[in-house]
Amino acid sequence: MIVNKSRLTLFDRLILWLNYAAATTLLIGYLAPVTDPRTVWIIAFFGLAYPPVLLVNLLFIVYWLFRNKKWALVSLVSILIGWKALNGNIGFRLPIKTIDHRDSTMLRVMNYNVHDFKKYGAKNDISTKHEILEIITHEQPDIIGFEEFYTRKAGQYAMVDSIKGILKTNSLFYSPFQVSSSESLGMAVFSKLPIVANGIVWLNEKQNLNQCIYIDVNKNGKLFRAYVVHLQSISFEPEDYKYLKDVSKKGKTDMESSRRIGSKLKRAFLRRSEQVAKIKQHMATCPYPYFVMGDFNDTPSSYAVNEMSKGLKNTFREKGSGLGRTYNGDFPNYQIDYIMVSPQFDVLTYGVIRKKLSDHYPVYSDLRLK
Repeated sequence: MIVNKSRLTLFDRLILWLNYAAATTLLIGYLAPVTDPRTVWIIAFFGLAYPPVLLVNLLFIVYWLFRNKKWALVSLVSILIGWKALNGNIGFRLPIKTIDHRDSTMLRVMNYNVHDFKKYGAKNDISTKHEILEIITHEQPDIIGFEEFYTRKAGQYAMVDSIKGILKTNSLFYSPFQVSSSESLGMAVFSKLPIVANGIVWLNEKQNLNQCIYIDVNKNGKLFRAYVVHLQSISFEPEDYKYLKDVSKKGKTDMESSRRIGSKLKRAFLRRSEQVAKIKQHMATCPYPYFVMGDFNDTPSSYAVNEMSKGLKNTFREKGSGLGRTYNGDFPNYQIDYIMVSPQFDVLTYGVIRKKLSDHYPVYSDLRLK
């Protein structure tokens, strides 16, 4: 049925055209998960904008429900077309209780970008480190992966020894990428189960923190592999965060800062595309069931996340509830940390522990290897 536009006021017509623009932006964003940034990079920005653009379209629906209900279909239909994208960002189910009593067939895995065991933008403080260790003590994961893992050889920040003690295990693979005489920074994975092999999938030069490590684990005679990844960071500087804060609070923009941030985002999109291709190529040679977890530095509506999830179960999509936010730093708070498993695993639970210690929240999932 065609609605007579003449019934709309001049202001309504302006709102309608803005609504068309928001709906079109949403539709273009649906192309981001299937468009390699190395081919058409601009589409990736539309995928990144999905959450705020979704919110804008919801506001348009509310507006038209009070003004002219038929025009609410513009945004409603646009949102429903992207039902898969909506499910990737929001879990439409009640929270599942953590399984406290695990049997021998189960496996609790956790990932945590600990940001050197300190709050974002702050210096090392003992209380933050203790609170992070308390989370690990409480959850007692069978396997836990860390990004930005900081440790010293001795003292309060001998983190390798601390976590070995908490989990009562000597099975770990720590790969330091930045090393000095007394301390180091890199990626680590600890396991309560025997580790039979380990390795690195190099994604960058050896001093770079954005890499991929893995371990092969024996559980009751069954072998499986755990990948821990830290995909390309955007590498924002303090001036970039200050600019973003000014934009969000005061609406102040300038061309030079916008170009600088856009350039960094573009570079990160391209690098993550290359990195995921390397990891998927390595996974294709894996003879065992496997899962991958880590800081992907990208959203559910991105090419990197969609490409990594091909052939795998995304534990948030399987069992997640509510908003999947895992980042709590100065950049918009998106879901950028994931656990994905091969079909040989059943996903029993998924959770995000929202304690603002690092700039990331830890994520965990209870699995069962078939």
